[in-house]
Amino acid sequence: MPFVFLLGLAFAASCASAMPPFHPGGVPHGKLSQVGGQWVMELEGTPEERGRAAGLLVGEQIRWLLPRFLKAMASVDHLSSYQKEMVAALASEVPTAHFKQLNALAEAAKVDRTTLFAVNLAPEALAALGCSCLATLPERASDGEVRLARNLDWQGGEILTGSSLIVIESGSGHRFASLTWPGLVSVVTGMNDAGLAVADLMALGTGNGKKPRPGVPVLFILRSVLERADSVDAAMDWIQKERRTIPQNYALADPSGAKVVETGATHFRIRPSTEGLATITNYWREEQGGAKDQRYGKMLSQAGSGKLGVTQLQGILAETALGDLNIQAVVLEPRSRTAQVAHGKPPVARGTWTTIDLSPWLGPSPDR
Repeated sequence: MPFVFLLGLAFAASCASAMPPFHPGGVPHGKLSQVGGQWVMELEGTPEERGRAAGLLVGEQIRWLLPRFLKAMASVDHLSSYQKEMVAALASEVPTAHFKQLNALAEAAKVDRTTLFAVNLAPEALAALGCSCLATLPERASDGEVRLARNLDWQGGEILTGSSLIVIESGSGHRFASLTWPGLVSVVTGMNDAGLAVADLMALGTGNGKKPRPGVPVLFILRSVLERADSVDAAMDWIQKERRTIPQNYALADPSGAKVVETGATHFRIRPSTEGLATITNYWREEQGGAKDQRYGKMLSQAGSGKLGVTQLQGILAETALGDLNIQAVVLEPRSRTAQVAHGKPPVARGTWTTIDLSPWLGPSPDR
């Protein structure tokens, strides 16, 4: 989706000063370090302890990012009364542990609590977002490995350049890695110590309207899945049983396979794989002609009929990235617990890729 002129001016102004750099260090229940060129924040303890640790470690970055990201996502300097009421209603159904963590983070980082909640509730509260995912089942991988390739396309690309984090959390169920930015407690992309990899995608053009229904906000559903599920099937069962707020698509992978699922408040559909590929963007029933843009067909065309490895998946992400909106490009490998992460200015999928070994935190696959 194109940026409007005023939003472009906002970007130009926000980029005049750079985000304060990260600094390695440790606090009670938290540690920030650089691993393979990627900043990693480790958090442990109670939800309040983890939130406080994150606020102390990256609070300066959150204070810089939050107003700029709000401007990019919603084209406003401050939340309206309506938006505040919506955020309050949505926040009331955030799982208790996550709610406590966000509160502690806001206090330690010294930022407005409602605005911080709004960014964590972005799909419901702020903007329509675009993403794409393609996963290889064992029969389509060059080495038999399941991989989940994901583009995350959000407004605010230039603002988030250089601010990506991998957050490792332990203390509530499965230990997990969230590929994210300072200030997000909810999850958009991640993998846990069972080798379950997850990614969310907005579902657009469903006819269900934008107003959220009462339920658990979608990015907190995804976080709960990482904390509680140990397989694709368990993750789908969790998502299906949750009360869902808005239409949302999900891509899920584990060492054995991958599936994509379409959801709405009452809609739940597991999409069939196509020739060993699980593929999805922002629409329902794409394999039946429901695609509203070219990305779904382009991913399948780029994949062709041959075996696919990491390099081919990176190339597919580069070809289907949504320009300046492409702020994250990742290839997750559940069995080896590794992440291929793209770096650079949007579209990041066309930048430099590095391999991050997550096994020191998530552990090796049981069969290795």
